[in-house]
Amino acid sequence: MDLVCIALRVTITCIVFACVVFIPLKSRYKRNTMQTWFLVSLLICITVTVTILFLTSDRYFNRYSTFGILLWITLAVIIFQISVRCSRLETLFLVLVVLNLYVNIMVVSKVMGKVLHLPFSYDFSKLIYAMAVLVLYIPLLISLFENLYRRVIEMNVSSSLWRFIWAIPALTYLVFYVKFISDYWKKPVQMGTEDVIFTILWSFTTYALFWVTLQMIIQTHEGISAAEQTKLITLQLRMQEAQYEKLLENIEKTKRLRHDWRHHLMTLNGIAESGDTREVRRYLKELIPEYGAGKDITLCRNHVVDVILQHYAGMAENCGIEMEVAADIPQEPGIPDTDLCIIFGNLVENAAEACIGQKEGARYIKVSARMKGRQLIIMVKNTHGNVIDKRSGIFYSTKHEGEGVGLPSVRKVAEKYQGIMKAEYDKSYFTAYVILNVKDEQRGPDTAAVK
Repeated sequence: MDLVCIALRVTITCIVFACVVFIPLKSRYKRNTMQTWFLVSLLICITVTVTILFLTSDRYFNRYSTFGILLWITLAVIIFQISVRCSRLETLFLVLVVLNLYVNIMVVSKVMGKVLHLPFSYDFSKLIYAMAVLVLYIPLLISLFENLYRRVIEMNVSSSLWRFIWAIPALTYLVFYVKFISDYWKKPVQMGTEDVIFTILWSFTTYALFWVTLQMIIQTHEGISAAEQTKLITLQLRMQEAQYEKLLENIEKTKRLRHDWRHHLMTLNGIAESGDTREVRRYLKELIPEYGAGKDITLCRNHVVDVILQHYAGMAENCGIEMEVAADIPQEPGIPDTDLCIIFGNLVENAAEACIGQKEGARYIKVSARMKGRQLIIMVKNTHGNVIDKRSGIFYSTKHEGEGVGLPSVRKVAEKYQGIMKAEYDKSYFTAYVILNVKDEQRGPDTAAVK
């Protein structure tokens, strides 16, 4: 009967935790829903088994409780990695947070069972107390995982942020292990009401610490995103300034050419009257390059995209990189300029930097973008000479340690429009695809003409 109460207490608590943790992670499932929840059920069975074998007083392998805890953490991390797309450190953080909150409920019920006696067996009393504490804890768990952690998931927080944050739940569990397990599990000490109060305070303090930690992650990521957006806007302004200077230069050149055109016509007329057609042809050959050099090519109807493409086309020309552009985006595609700047700025900049860093072979960039019905379809393809560092579906930067910033920013914009961002690569080429879904009411009047 005692074992049944223990198994029931652990199973119900784990089911609640599984729901509040895995439901917000649905967008990151590596497998279908049925397979994922089979793995979750397996983890629940492992938790029940480890609890009965290693963490139950005076039973089985209780003296090896430390090994049991490490075994559970290891198996939990493995199952999370198999079922959900997360970096290893984020997975470790999540597993340790769940472990802390779970054991807090267990220790509160255990202490209450020893201090506030019910007319039942000890394990049955713990079951009742655990269910009562769990009911009170559910709103806190929903607030922590369904609200805060879901925002972290949607933000696609850089894996570098998890590098040290996992240590917070690790340290809180270490304190819990030294204090609570040593005092309340392994030593037969006398407990009183103050022990109940202390465990409840510790439980809510731990929750508050994790709540603040997730808020800090969100604020830090938003600060980084704001800095990146400011960088892109600054870059866009510099590009526009360069284009404006180029435009002024072309205007001045056009004025000069128009002024000189009258003299050229008089000269040609004189040569033609003399009947020297060979001299006419020679003179025209000298004029054509000068007037042809003054032409201004528009790469895209959309001003923001055109500025970015003009900038990198000039950079490619100066660096001897062949660049092919086919961009047919209306002036008002229904997507804010800032989002277009993030997508094209990051993708084309990455392509240009990859080509510039290429030591050998032909260097090539192709940019394709067009509206197809309600979708904006973008493709940027480039040659490269770098070793692509991709781990667990995440591309790591070749310029600095940790995850790259550009592609996650593009992916975030794509998800904003219920679209996708996909990257493919081989030894020679790297290709990024972006599809954005634009609602009818967001589209400008000139979009309808592009089908």
